[in-house]
Amino acid sequence: MRFLVAFTTWLALAAMPGWAEMLRFDSAEKWQSWTIPTGVVQVDAEGVVRLTKYRKEVDAIRDAHLFAHSTQRRGEVVGGIWQAGSGSATAANAIDGDLATFWRPDPTDELKTWFLDIDLGRAVLARRIRLTFPDQEGARPLRQFTVYATTGARIQATDDVFKFEPVYRTTQPNTATDIAIPLQYAAQDTVIAVDPGMELDWAFENHYQVIQYLSIVAEEQHADAALAEVEVWSVGDNISIGSQQRGSFLNGTVAAAPANLFDADINTNNLITSGRGDQGWEGAGTWFYVDMGAVFFVDELFIYVLRRFEGTTGSHRGSAGSGHRILFSDGSRSVGTSLPVPAPLDYSELLTHDNPAAAGLYRIRYKFRPRQMRYLFWHGLSDQGWLEAKWAEFMLFSPGYPAQVVLTSGFMDLGAEAGDGQPKVIKALHWDAAQPPNTQLRLRSRSGNTLTPVYTFFNKIGEEITEEKWNSSPKVLRGPVDSTLVVGEDWDAWSNFYQHSGETFKSQSPRRFVQLELILATDDPAVAPTVNELSIEFDAALLQSARGRIEPRSAPLNAATVFTYTLLPSAGADDVGFDLMRFDLPGPLNLPSVRVEKGAATISAEASLRGDSLLIALPAPVRGDSVRVHFTTHLVRNATLFALDLGSSAHPGLWQSVEPAARRAHIVMLPELTNSSQLIDDFFISSPTLTPNGDGINDQLAVRFIVLKVEGREPHVHVFDLAGREVAVLTPVAEGLHHLFTWDGTRASGTAVEPGIYVLRVDLGADAGDDTILRTISVAY
Repeated sequence: MRFLVAFTTWLALAAMPGWAEMLRFDSAEKWQSWTIPTGVVQVDAEGVVRLTKYRKEVDAIRDAHLFAHSTQRRGEVVGGIWQAGSGSATAANAIDGDLATFWRPDPTDELKTWFLDIDLGRAVLARRIRLTFPDQEGARPLRQFTVYATTGARIQATDDVFKFEPVYRTTQPNTATDIAIPLQYAAQDTVIAVDPGMELDWAFENHYQVIQYLSIVAEEQHADAALAEVEVWSVGDNISIGSQQRGSFLNGTVAAAPANLFDADINTNNLITSGRGDQGWEGAGTWFYVDMGAVFFVDELFIYVLRRFEGTTGSHRGSAGSGHRILFSDGSRSVGTSLPVPAPLDYSELLTHDNPAAAGLYRIRYKFRPRQMRYLFWHGLSDQGWLEAKWAEFMLFSPGYPAQVVLTSGFMDLGAEAGDGQPKVIKALHWDAAQPPNTQLRLRSRSGNTLTPVYTFFNKIGEEITEEKWNSSPKVLRGPVDSTLVVGEDWDAWSNFYQHSGETFKSQSPRRFVQLELILATDDPAVAPTVNELSIEFDAALLQSARGRIEPRSAPLNAATVFTYTLLPSAGADDVGFDLMRFDLPGPLNLPSVRVEKGAATISAEASLRGDSLLIALPAPVRGDSVRVHFTTHLVRNATLFALDLGSSAHPGLWQSVEPAARRAHIVMLPELTNSSQLIDDFFISSPTLTPNGDGINDQLAVRFIVLKVEGREPHVHVFDLAGREVAVLTPVAEGLHHLFTWDGTRASGTAVEPGIYVLRVDLGADAGDDTILRTISVAY
């Protein structure tokens, strides 16, 4: 079973004023190159991207045509009218949602042909069937009829033959125009509230039955017989459908084929068998893992267990088993896990059900408050007591939109789209989106100049084999060779997320290829973001290429060091070159020390500081000459990166990043830090004695220091009395290379402290290393 999504899309370029060009995604066709998880995203004809809203209490006939499944005789079909014995020309009128159109069996046909069979396209958890009849001249309700239903389980392995069971039968001539048929199993089944305190209408919740086909069979003929509409109201949209296409599955040795539980097809099943000896669930392999391919809000799980001889399962001895536990994760990472899963994730327990087989259960509905789930891990409580359990379905239901969906573009070739095959300067990403409260749109990028083919080899019967075995096989035994393009070695990692539309491109540029990742998320299943348009703004590069290196490659810690950055540009005939150089500063710069050479000659260049950047304006554009920049600065971070962008005063806002001339050629190491535990340097206290009496001398204490090797943590400075009681928490006055804190001798309440001796503590909160400093301070008046 697969969810049918029809998208025909391609990429297009639209010219922008001036130099800039724009690669736009603003129509359904243009999203073709994106990998969009099956079923969870909808793109309309105008190119608006929306998350799919999963519904409760759904008429499963209305969207039956969106679901396809395989049959024995007809191949793959979509839901709809399966068969009409009479009146086939009007049969579709019974499921068109229009009460003014009718199915009319032909009065001249035999009574045995007066039937209408409907295929829902997938197995659904149905609550009731509703029949609506016309009552007008020439069109009256069917007088005598029976409604049958079936799960869709075939009773012949090679033919589409089903066992229908009656769910409704008239006992007297019918004149009603609206008939509701509740569905409920006669055998024992159960609805279980997983969370305490849930208020459920148990009588309502226990009305359910799995069906895929229904048949309406007339048992009396009359000339004006007609049926206006058939509805099958289900528990809701089954989010398990599509997991095979958008996700992945793993299983232990004795819990085979879990993917069959997520296809809404009763004719496929998994198989859980008992282990050999008492090995425990993990040792025997009584487990399976599911990645559903997106994060969903889930509030219900339904398990359908096949009975003995149901469909074509034969005389198996299976049941609901001796007990199971279900864990879930939204994809949050964990430092480790004991579960046999591909990646360590943070799993929580959803439920534990002890020995459902003893209660004779074959159909179980678990109801719970919404959880965010992407990954499921099921395991038996034991490897024993399973015999040959055959389970058909794991249906999951949601109260609304998915919690998070990831869309990934293909490799967009800007050079090919521009027609010159050259790398481009990627300026910015733009988007037009609607983001209701509690929703998020996150976008990030990566870029490169090369794509590398990866080959997969197959033998004649379609099995994957090694390249060596394929080459050594006779030609008659060789199968096809598939190739897939992957990123080359020059690609960077995914960028940080963009904060606003129009933000400067965060990945390497210029580059020929770009890939984007778009995440649509919500904290509330009732609302979701939509994307109206997404575009990439790019220009022709200033140069064919620009490479650089910094020297020396190692430096002393926090000492004035003279560095030389050498730029090696390469220009084509039409390249305009550059006359602006922008360095990201890793530390304080001695501006008078800046000196610029072009070729072998020193040139006059204007150097200025712009925030955390050094901007150098050259007297004329440079295209092919090497440029060297000499400057003096202090470094306190190991593996300091010297990043350089090139610009043109004739093209404001256009910047081309410089690549390292060799691996790590733009990085400087600080050997003193490699094996040192020192984390605080250049520590300074303005005075050991604080005299806050207003005379202008030592009225305020200044504490200044440099943090080494610790990233992403803010230093904390506290003052304690000699009894260890906290007196004050100092607030940073300035940050950057030096952290500066001040104290005026007052408590947090604003009152002055008593004269005496106090302890100043600086704490970086690092996981290792010398991250604290203690000093005593005297306060006197």
